[in-house]
Parts: sequence; structure tokens; C-alpha cells
Amino acid sequence: MQATEKRSGSRARILVVDDEAVIRDLERHVLEELGHEVFEAASADEAMRLAREKKPDLILLDILMPGLDGIHLCKLLRSDKETEDVRILIVSGLEPTRALEESIIAGADDFLSKPIDVTELVVRVRSLLRVRNIHDEERRTEAYIRSLQSYREQ
Repeated sequence: MQATEKRSGSRARILVVDDEAVIRDLERHVLEELGHEVFEAASADEAMRLAREKKPDLILLDILMPGLDGIHLCKLLRSDKETEDVRILIVSGLEPTRALEESIIAGADDFLSKPIDVTELVVRVRSLLRVRNIHDEERRTEAYIRSLQSYREQ
């Protein structure tokens, strides 16, 4: 599993945002085992800075954090030109039904309940990265088509 993912060039840049170090460590360990490059943030301010600086493909985002919570950070990420397209997976210990609804309304792409089931984490990460890759390919295709149309008009 791990070697196949590394060879296929599927190494993604992932930002893990959680104020609990043990959760960040668990997520980082799982994601690095999959061959991804992982960055960590313990606060919303640090997360926003790293999201702009590192341009992650995916953000794993906790809701309950000191200061700005994950729901508000999700909204900020979606409203910022530099981060609006990043995939966001909310990972939360809050009551799932309410937290899921709030997360999706805020702009998250998916939701995962704590305690974290590692298999479910892996599946959701793979799914969101696949969506990201499809979205990127669509953009490249659209840009290519526009360039052909522009060339033909000249």
C-alpha cells in the first residue's frame, strides 16, 4: 500500500490543524505512512499562515480550538483567494449530526468524527485527494481549450 502510493506520485501536501498534540501526532503519522508531506498547526492563526505559505492540497481541521474555532477558520479559508480551493476535512469530537451540518455549511468537503478510526481517515483522505486531482485536471483541460481557442482566433 505505502510503496505503491509513493511510486505513483500521489504525494500530497497536508496541513493538520488541532490544538491537541496527540491528535496531530496520530494524523501526521498516518499521513506520512501514506507518503504525504505533513505540516502542523495548533491554532487558527498558525493554520491560516501555513495554508497561505505551504499551499496544501488538503487540510484536516479540528472544530474546538482556543481563539478562532475550526468552523470560522473554514469560512475564512473559503473566502480567501489563496486558499479557497483547498480540500477541507473537519475532524471533530462534537456531536456528529450538528457538527457535520455546521461543517458542510461552512464550506468543508467532508467530516470525520473523533475518536479517529484510522481506516476511515485513510479512505476519506484518499477520496478528497482524488477529488482534488480531478479538479486540477479539469482546470488544466479548460486552460488548454482556452489557449487553443485563443490561438484559432488569431
